[in-house]
Amino acid sequence: MNNHCLNINHLLLSLLFVVTSCNAQVKTDLTNENTNQQTPIEGDQPKIVQTQGVTSGNITCELQDRDGNLWFSTSGEGVYRFDGKSFTNFTTKDGLCDNYTSTIIQVKSGNILIGTNAGICKYDGKNFSKYFESDSLAKFDITSLLEDRVGNIWFSAMNKGIYRYDGTNLSNFLYKYEHPFLADKHEKMISDIIQDIKGNIWFSSFNRGGVWRYDGKTLTHFLPSADYYLFLEDERSNAYSSSETKYVHSPDYITDDMIHSMTEDKAGNIWFATRRHGICRYDGKKFTSFGESEVFLSYGVTTILEDKREAFGSGTDKGGVFSYDGKTFKNYSTTNGLINNSVRSILEDKDGNLWFGTRCFGLSRFGGKTFSTFSEYKEE
Repeated sequence: MNNHCLNINHLLLSLLFVVTSCNAQVKTDLTNENTNQQTPIEGDQPKIVQTQGVTSGNITCELQDRDGNLWFSTSGEGVYRFDGKSFTNFTTKDGLCDNYTSTIIQVKSGNILIGTNAGICKYDGKNFSKYFESDSLAKFDITSLLEDRVGNIWFSAMNKGIYRYDGTNLSNFLYKYEHPFLADKHEKMISDIIQDIKGNIWFSSFNRGGVWRYDGKTLTHFLPSADYYLFLEDERSNAYSSSETKYVHSPDYITDDMIHSMTEDKAGNIWFATRRHGICRYDGKKFTSFGESEVFLSYGVTTILEDKREAFGSGTDKGGVFSYDGKTFKNYSTTNGLINNSVRSILEDKDGNLWFGTRCFGLSRFGGKTFSTFSEYKEE
């Protein structure tokens, strides 16, 4: 296994029954002549093929659109669309705003919005264009996107906090906030945005900010307890020196202040994928930790999903992924056919297949029994 690809600890969790993230400027008409339609490279098995010369990077499983196409974002290779038979690669040559892409959503109009290192890009089925005309907004490095139930577009940008766009006006949130334990902080990265069943908008931070909940009027901030910082659980330095005293999580507080992603389960619980403290569940009153005491170690959960049948659980950068059925954990790794044990994302398609995007440009699909590889992949 390429050690370079596994140099950061990561986990993934998907829990079955409880868990589940340019207005008309230069446009390019995407005809069959200028799109990069990719063909299978091994028999009848289609595979993503890199075209931009990126030597490493991530594939992120982002979206299944209304037509059933799957969309994948990448670090430097643009985006890929899979129609069930072959992959189409879209890059800046086709009008994409930037080849470094992140989150992808489909909005009520049917348009696809793609977060890139050069703002939000809109795809209307034929053309790519910048979502905002403003040059300053086109320079934003987009990290997450959400369309809420009334049609507002929420997006986060690196070093810029959160924006809400109602079709006319932009509102900015969380650009700077006062951290009660770490003084004033400039929020560098909002990692995820979700809307819960009650209509609240949730924002997670990967810059020590924990989580915020916005009810339309008030922002409620969730952070770990004072003891979390007193015992240096945030890893500002070595672990607490006392051998007799140990940090104990209180159910009144979230377990970590660095959150990769969030999801809401069918019961309305909010689940958090944390960097160093496993998985955390919030039922509206208390926070329950799934961390050191469980099968997996707290090495950083990257994504979380509630699937339709068996729950796929946490995966470390060396341990692959785990399923969780509410009682026990089951591990899947490269030994079982997963392409890479450092999983970055998970997506369930309409047929119940689970897609895993990994480091080193890996893409695997799990159909319930076996894994299939859908990307060019070479171990170094």
